[in-house]
Amino acid sequence: MTNQNSEVRADFDRRVGSVRGRRVLSVGYWDLSGMGTDAEWDFGDWHHAVMGVQLTTDAGPVTVTWTATFYPYGVEVFPQPIDRHVDREGSQRVGPSTDSRWTAVLGQPVRDARVSWERFTVGPALRSDGQVIGRPHDVDVPTALRLDFAGGSVWFVAGMPQFPEPERVFIPGDEIVVVFTPSKMRQMGFTDPTFTE
Repeated sequence: MTNQNSEVRADFDRRVGSVRGRRVLSVGYWDLSGMGTDAEWDFGDWHHAVMGVQLTTDAGPVTVTWTATFYPYGVEVFPQPIDRHVDREGSQRVGPSTDSRWTAVLGQPVRDARVSWERFTVGPALRSDGQVIGRPHDVDVPTALRLDFAGGSVWFVAGMPQFPEPERVFIPGDEIVVVFTPSKMRQMGFTDPTFTE
């Protein structure tokens, strides 16, 4: 179900803005529990967080996950623990390790938080005989979140790596990819230099 309501958008923007100024103290990635504790998540300039990320901050936990609030699927921020959004019995923490790409920004406050919105045209709705029963319509989807720190930027993308070629990512997707370099963001199709540089 699509929700392009202005009140929902205002609440979304407020939650994104609430991350500014928080110091990120630690990070946890969540994957489906059937993947085992040694599930692969580190791919160099990007990490595969699958179900979402919990940022432990000096002002409490923040969850970054994928939702269908605006249209399947977009990235979303919640100032709550991840277990409010991910079934703890069906998922598990898989990373990152203490020595990861996050090391450069841990302990630093978030200087800025921004979102990349993408417009998709849905439809028209067709019956099996080809008869049009619904007009096409546009939806705006938050496909990526960018957090800026003194030590660099980190992006969270609602996207699915296309294994066995994980460098290819389908966007939007019902998984979270954490990206650490502008070049990887550009490779994934984000072309706005104000968002990727």
